[in-house]
Amino acid sequence: MSISQQIEAVYQRALLLRQRATTVPLQKELLEAALKELYFVLEELQTADEELHQQNQELAATRHEVDLERQRYRTLFELAPDSYLVTDKTGKIHHANRAAAALFSIPQESLVGKPLMVWIDKPNRLQFQQRLMDPNPTQNWQVTLTPRQAEPVTVAIATTHLKDPRSKVITILWSLRDVTQRQSMQ
Repeated sequence: MSISQQIEAVYQRALLLRQRATTVPLQKELLEAALKELYFVLEELQTADEELHQQNQELAATRHEVDLERQRYRTLFELAPDSYLVTDKTGKIHHANRAAAALFSIPQESLVGKPLMVWIDKPNRLQFQQRLMDPNPTQNWQVTLTPRQAEPVTVAIATTHLKDPRSKVITILWSLRDVTQRQSMQ
């Protein structure tokens, strides 16, 4: 029973006791029964309050753990040697790590809100659009990026599509690895 339900039950019991006290002449037994009932209800409320306090402490501890875990993953995301992006289903960048900023030769905060398409080399754009629409990519693929004020770079791309079942929002997680040197050696 929730705390609000318990409070409502106490309220109903108090109304009943008040009603009985006003309709029946004051009797010692009735007064004693009413006080016992009130004491019992107060004990129930105290117990509920203690349970609520315990649940709040557990919730606070869980939130602290989640915050620590989020910070660990954020740090891993930021310090990863490969470029990582988080986009919506249209390719609009929502998060980018430091390696992505270096790959695109642009400040990290400037990547956010930009469509990834602007850095895709024109001959690769159709392939990029087709892959963007594929909700279940099965293999890595390569495209050439044209960063601002830098030479074109060939990257191997791996993506994962996440769909929030409640909001139906699709998020795409991107891993981009510069393979320019490996390709030139081949």
